Amino acid sequence: MPLHPSNTEDMFHTAEDILQPTQARERFREHFLVPIETHDQKWVDLWEGGEFLPWDKGTASPALVDLLNQQKENPIFVAHNHKSGPKTALVPGCGRGYDVLLLAQHGYHAVGVDISAKAIDDAQAWIDNEIQRLKAVGGPLPTGQIDLISGDFFKDDWVAQVGIDANGGFDVIYDYAFLVALNPALRTNVAARMHQLLAPGQGVLIALEYPLFRPVETGGPPHGIRSSDYDGLFGGKFLKALHYMPERTHKVGEGSDMVSVWVKQIPPKYSKM
Repeated sequence: MPLHPSNTEDMFHTAEDILQPTQARERFREHFLVPIETHDQKWVDLWEGGEFLPWDKGTASPALVDLLNQQKENPIFVAHNHKSGPKTALVPGCGRGYDVLLLAQHGYHAVGVDISAKAIDDAQAWIDNEIQRLKAVGGPLPTGQIDLISGDFFKDDWVAQVGIDANGGFDVIYDYAFLVALNPALRTNVAARMHQLLAPGQGVLIALEYPLFRPVETGGPPHGIRSSDYDGLFGGKFLKALHYMPERTHKVGEGSDMVSVWVKQIPPKYSKM
């Protein structure tokens, strides 16, 4: 299968492709009209089929590109710890790994996890091809380690396989459309898992808030969400360090996407008096 997004009308190119009853939206919605406990397999089925991946943009998030370029201005995005070495960054639901490679290009030990083994195979192939292309044109090569692994985000086996502690072993998590790909009933579980995975006092959650334009009651995926929902999910145990509308983002979210950056707080019993 070609390693590029589908070049058909079955794509979410703009917000209207999601707001209106387009062929892609209805096909996607109907695919998930099954019990929540079978949704993992439904994602696997889409990747195995390969011809209907309406969320696949074919490139890293422009909003994340611009955010990581602030490394010199904002120390929380520096990819190295002077004591422990390269910081670890996780992309849940990584798909073909576009954002994983970007994080590794900025020096992070970048980990991509996806429920689909086929997605991980595609990611490895795309990253290998992209690195060869970058070498040929003199582009920025990854300086950080890359690990791609198939697994259930909520389980610990894949974390152990990459040699990272599931309790606070990650320095950064980047979420673009993972939270909203899952049924809203699972959001508190996602937030709790992200909190578990991130290092206390320094772990950073970068959330590209999307699709803010979609009314919550219209279903999904991607399921509608509001900035206030992010506040409710993460505000209790994280400190919101940044919240802004990015100058650049994927076309589907232009004019509505927001970026929020959250720092995991130290539990009171560990805080200095």
